[in-house]
Amino acid sequence: MIAELKKQIAECYAKIAAIQAECNHPKSALKQEYKSNTGNYDPTADCYWIDFHCTLCDKWWSEDQPG
Repeated sequence: MIAELKKQIAECYAKIAAIQAECNHPKSALKQEYKSNTGNYDPTADCYWIDFHCTLCDKWWSEDQPG
């Protein structure tokens, strides 16, 4: 029974991944949050990124930004 449930879960995750891959993440459905890790002793260790969330397909991802 557990193995069958795990198989169903894997199939559902595959369907979600396919939907998210097909989504064009339109700007109207995209939320962005600019983040950083600054104030380090070594300024070259500071980093900046943007967290994205598509409210249409519920995909989350991050992209690095130049410092």
